[in-house]
Amino acid sequence: MPPSSPISSVSASSYDTDGPGPTEPASERHPTLYYDDGTVVLSALTHEGTRQHFKVHRSVLCRHSPVIADMFAIPPLLATGSRTCIAEAYDGVVHVQMPDSAEELISFLTMFYDPLGTAYKRFDPNTPVLVEGALKLAMKYECEALRHRIIENLEADWPQTLAQWDARRAEAVILRSEHSLQLTGRVGGRYLDDRLPEPASAIRIASDHAIPSILPAAFYQLALLSTDADWDAYRASPGAGRHLRFGARTARWPLLDKRDLMRLVHGQKLLAAHTRAVGTDIFGPRCQRGVKGCTKARTDCWKYFQENAPNSMDDPLDILYDCVRLDTLFTDLPCAACTAEIIAMAEKKRRELWRSLPAFFNLQ
Repeated sequence: MPPSSPISSVSASSYDTDGPGPTEPASERHPTLYYDDGTVVLSALTHEGTRQHFKVHRSVLCRHSPVIADMFAIPPLLATGSRTCIAEAYDGVVHVQMPDSAEELISFLTMFYDPLGTAYKRFDPNTPVLVEGALKLAMKYECEALRHRIIENLEADWPQTLAQWDARRAEAVILRSEHSLQLTGRVGGRYLDDRLPEPASAIRIASDHAIPSILPAAFYQLALLSTDADWDAYRASPGAGRHLRFGARTARWPLLDKRDLMRLVHGQKLLAAHTRAVGTDIFGPRCQRGVKGCTKARTDCWKYFQENAPNSMDDPLDILYDCVRLDTLFTDLPCAACTAEIIAMAEKKRRELWRSLPAFFNLQ
């Protein structure tokens, strides 16, 4: 408990009433962000119009935000005719009505009282939604350390290199395997879609708050999904929810604006062209050494990809990944020289494709 002061010694009953005045909105105290030893009360309106109060510690806020520190450096107004009573007080301490929403304040303040970030799990599809308010206020109140920490958490979920993409892909394959063994499609009460990052919300927060590093991977992931696979619709409808049981991936499509959708369509067209080029450029050429059956083997390999991997045909990075592993997937291979050429060309095209993603989605 901080030492007593003119501010903290003011009686709460002098300023706190049992209910709202005739023109005041209903009010409530936040269930967790209201500390008995707090030294300042911040309040803000919820989306429903209720004023929510947060009793927190001025020292914690000032340590992270120079803007807030400057605000508190201004002596509080005193009540008329008083030398000690604060004009604007709540529960015995200074009361500041914030212009931000209560939801944003909850996200923002939680970051200060959850320093290890235990509220935000790796690959959590809700992370962009949960941290958006905190990021917005971190930028507004110049909390640089907090802003960097949030961005680092977002970047950890969205690869910036091809090696990182492959590592996440390998983890996703393992998770999908775990879920496929369950009759309900759930592990620990969650579907596969609840355990992997969701791209539309990532695009929204990255676009709104200048985080270009995660956009290529997020747009690529979104390009692999159907617009029918909507996050909310699949969870609201029992019929649509059966797709989640079988490992369907969804996105929060309504979060995208017109510019996002135009970028997406542009990128999907170029990805489709890249997939077609795999067939013509890698498997199309004839064997230059004239080895009997080699050219047919190349054609059969591409036919196998088309017939047995219909989902990954929309995923050229995945197709090229399998091309690199050609000698582990097939017994009837092209000749050794052609196989080596296919693998080398697939590796090259895969690196080129990854580097081209910003241009594909008009992110440059």
